[in-house]
Amino acid sequence: MGCYLISDLDHTLLDEQGRLSSRTILTVVKSQLPLMLASARMPIQMLDLINQLQLTGPQTALNGAVVFQPAVHEFRVLEQHAIPDRTAQKLQNLVKTEFPELNFTWMDAERWHVSKLDQQIETEIFYTGIQPLFDADQRPLKNALQILLIIEDSKRLKEVKKRLTASYSNEIAIHEAGDGYLTINAAAVNKGCAVRYLIEHELADYDQLVAFGDDENDLPMLKSVAHPVAMANASQSVKESAEIIALSNEEDGIAQIIERIAPNKF
Repeated sequence: MGCYLISDLDHTLLDEQGRLSSRTILTVVKSQLPLMLASARMPIQMLDLINQLQLTGPQTALNGAVVFQPAVHEFRVLEQHAIPDRTAQKLQNLVKTEFPELNFTWMDAERWHVSKLDQQIETEIFYTGIQPLFDADQRPLKNALQILLIIEDSKRLKEVKKRLTASYSNEIAIHEAGDGYLTINAAAVNKGCAVRYLIEHELADYDQLVAFGDDENDLPMLKSVAHPVAMANASQSVKESAEIIALSNEEDGIAQIIERIAPNKF
């Protein structure tokens, strides 16, 4: 098998408005290179982007917690890794007791459950178009694939992350994803799961794997491929893990790299 691409979405493949540029779409489609998206988003939040890019292979959502096969308006789960129900419930109780100002939200494969509507949730709805269910306080936490806490105060975010890590480091994986986002998954779940799936199920060649990322939650993926690429707008830790620094997401950095990988297509 030839080159296989794996890419984060927000601030990597997408511009700062959360959109695909026309150049990126054209380049991905013309290259005919297989591309797996590896995002912290839910599968349903990715379908429109997948359709724009004309992708037909498996995709990864919720930081590696679910691998799915997309169709035009639906998807089929191929693999998923949920947070143990007891652990998820303990996390919810801790957050409600020690950080009551936070909006505890969680996702299963198809739905986003939130406690209340606030400015952060309204912003997420605006950018993703996904309407959450306001039942996180009443609905039992079963098959939670990801817990999402939106914490705009960076100092408070570090405090929450430290507290959760101290209590549950053996049961969960915690990642910072962009400014103000704390994502929690089952232990050992991260975007590196996308790479493992491609090698085990799609027979992808490790030496031909190219991954693109910009933030901390992309590091397990970048460290699992032969050719890690950081965006110019990436964090310093991501740049230090990269073989190549691409132009920023606002400059069609991924499109430029693809044009170099498959020059005969352009």
